[in-house]
Amino acid sequence: MLLYRDTIELMKNTLRELLVPVLTSRPVSAIANRFLGRSVPIFSVHRLEQEVNITTGITPKHLRNCLNYLRSEGFQLVSLEDLIQALLNHATLPDKAVVFTMDDGYIEQADITASIFIEFDCPLTFFVITDMIDQVMWPWDAQVSWIINNTSKTSLSIELPDELIHMDISDSDSRNTARQKIRDIFKELDAEALSAMIRRLAQAAGIAVPSIAPPPYQALNWQTARSLEQKGIRFAPHSRTHRILSKLSGESAREEITGSWQTLQRELSNPLKVFCYPTGRLFDYGPREISYLHEAGFLGATSSLPGVVDLLNDDAEQQVYCLPRISLPNSMAYFIQCCSWIEHANRNRSL
Repeated sequence: MLLYRDTIELMKNTLRELLVPVLTSRPVSAIANRFLGRSVPIFSVHRLEQEVNITTGITPKHLRNCLNYLRSEGFQLVSLEDLIQALLNHATLPDKAVVFTMDDGYIEQADITASIFIEFDCPLTFFVITDMIDQVMWPWDAQVSWIINNTSKTSLSIELPDELIHMDISDSDSRNTARQKIRDIFKELDAEALSAMIRRLAQAAGIAVPSIAPPPYQALNWQTARSLEQKGIRFAPHSRTHRILSKLSGESAREEITGSWQTLQRELSNPLKVFCYPTGRLFDYGPREISYLHEAGFLGATSSLPGVVDLLNDDAEQQVYCLPRISLPNSMAYFIQCCSWIEHANRNRSL
């Protein structure tokens, strides 16, 4: 099954490499944009892939290549706040606008990734988990990754509420598969059950989870955040603990939103009142969370729903509370596709 998926992905990437340069040429783009109208991609960046970092993600070189492409091709790098204000006020944005955001608040994101955006004079909204920066906790999904990466066992068995699962973790590929599978399962649990399952996973792995985040899961500190803010980075709330809001009580969900915003107000000079839903899938938030944000005066919120922002959408006030984003592709052809009319026309990403 894994070989089949890899083959399909290779075929899709090859097709992109062949077709995207033609479809994004100036004559074709001019015709397509005339019929489709204008849209703006919001890219989300997470972890960096480095030799000293066992997490997966993009490389600094790839991020620079993406930003170099945008600069050389005449794209306009605009802020998330400017995009939201344009939607709410029916104002215009520069042609070929692109927005960047970054999620979580890990130390390498501050030391390396944010510095690359500053180097390119690219506006960046940095959504941070405030309790992680306060060192009150470290996120449950990071704990899952740490357990899988650091256990000495080559297989794991863990009893779930309705089944017993067995996983091979004898090599890096199988560990990656197991890590993603466990995280997907745990996303469906409520807060109390999630804590219990983390403990059960650690027990099955024969490993004790440290109370303070170990490398490479350490967060930036507020002093670093203040320094980045002075260089133009905008910070915004990504909840207090990164728990999925729809799995929490109303009181807890509201506190995740308002508590994280209050912390940013206390620690920083100019935080941006835009929220980023933890995980951000369609069923991770809903009308209840949107109502909390609206009551608290938030300008909007970002999700992880794939797609681009339609500038001609008549329901701007609703759209700004569930803005779609695209996880920054590690393929240059796919990145170029996402910056073009293709992504607007092809929401199911068949290319």
